[in-house]
Amino acid sequence: MKAPILKGEKVILRPINIKEAAHYLRWIKDGQVNKFLIIDGRGLTLEKEKKIIKQFLGHKAKMNWSIYTQDGGHIGTTGLHDIDSKKHFKAMWGIFIGDKSYWGQGLGTDVLKTVLKYCFGKLKLNRIELGVFKFSPRGQRCYEKCGFRVEGIKRQAIKKNGKFIDEIIMSITKDDYNKLNPRA
Repeated sequence: MKAPILKGEKVILRPINIKEAAHYLRWIKDGQVNKFLIIDGRGLTLEKEKKIIKQFLGHKAKMNWSIYTQDGGHIGTTGLHDIDSKKHFKAMWGIFIGDKSYWGQGLGTDVLKTVLKYCFGKLKLNRIELGVFKFSPRGQRCYEKCGFRVEGIKRQAIKKNGKFIDEIIMSITKDDYNKLNPRA
């Protein structure tokens, strides 16, 4: 599903583009970045990354954006997956800021607020869910600040670097969102 351009206070979200594949490849292969991702980048090539982006673009239940700063710097990606806008009205959400020089500046929070406004306003979804590793307190704080609540922990759900890691499941509903954003 093609994603529309969305504008936040600090970021602009543009549909993901194959021309950006080299950026994603570099970021995913960076150990500090992929520490927080399910994928590790081993065996990933530019051609494989281009193929992945093509699959995203042609998938009916996915919507992926490239994250740009207001001054045009490409810094990461975000997306909705398993979009169900017909029966259960929910989706999964994910993000990564690949350009580490932009970490800790509130850009992830702005991305999330921008996507949530779109999800609950235009897409008319009722629930957004995400998974986050226990060792990502900065991510957890961002999600909680935007209204997400912890629902539970999937124990040893992800194998990363030879170890099984717990995954915290968080969600926000349209009611939660409307309470935090009464003018939305």
